[in-house]
Amino acid sequence: MPSLNRLAGVGALAAATALSVSACASSSSSTSALAGLSPDQIVQKSVADLKAASSVRLTGKVVSSGQNIALDLTDAAQGCQGSIGLSASATSSSKAVSGTADIIEADSTVYMKLSESFFTSAGLPASQFSSVSGKYIKLASDSDLASFAQLCDPSTLSTAFAKQDTGFVKAGTATINGRQALAFKQPKNASNGTVYVSDSATPQIVRIAGPAGQGSIDFSDYNAHVTITAPPASEVIDGGKFGL
Repeated sequence: MPSLNRLAGVGALAAATALSVSACASSSSSTSALAGLSPDQIVQKSVADLKAASSVRLTGKVVSSGQNIALDLTDAAQGCQGSIGLSASATSSSKAVSGTADIIEADSTVYMKLSESFFTSAGLPASQFSSVSGKYIKLASDSDLASFAQLCDPSTLSTAFAKQDTGFVKAGTATINGRQALAFKQPKNASNGTVYVSDSATPQIVRIAGPAGQGSIDFSDYNAHVTITAPPASEVIDGGKFGL
C-alpha cells in the first residue's frame, strides 16, 4: 500500500528527526550548581539522566519537508503511551497524510487507535473504519506503523547523544515549563539546533529545538510514577486483518 509506506516514512521521520535534533544537543553552565564542570561533562550528565530515567514525557512538534509530527508521549522502561498527530501535504508520488493516533506499547507489543483520516491515509478503505472505530489495533512486530515505537524508550533516545561532537557554547537562558534552563549551541555546526538543560545540580534536558521552523520537543516529568498496561481485550482488534 503506497500510502501506508508513506505513513511508515513519516513514522520513521518522527523518530529520526527527534533523534537527529537530539544529537545536536549539549549543555554546560558556570552557575554555582554546575560550577567546575566543562560543557562536555555537563552534557554527559544530562544524557546519563535521560538514559537512567524511569520515565519521561515528550511533547512538541517536529516539522520537516512539509511534514508535521505532533507528539505527546510518556515513555517508561515498560513501554509508552500517548498520542501522535500527523499532517503532510500531497506530493507527486503520494497522497496527503493526516490524522491522529493514540499509541500504547506494553510488553513489547504496539497498539494504535487511529482516527478515520489516519486510517484512510494508511490506504485502508473508509468502509472498514467502523469495525475499528474506538478500538486499538494490535500491530505485528514488523508492521510499518510499529516504527513509531522507536520514540518509546528514554534509553534509546539517549543513544543519539553518544555520537555528538564536542565544542558547545552557552547561547542564553530561558524558562522552560517553569524551570530555569541554559541554552547551548554548537558553533561549528550552525545547522544544528539548540538544547536547553535545567540549571540545576542534576542537569536534565528540558527542550531540544531544531533550526528555525523545524519545531521542538520538550522533555518533562522525569521519573514520574507511570503504569503502562495493554488495553483490555474488548478494545483490541488484530491488525493482521488489515495487513498491519
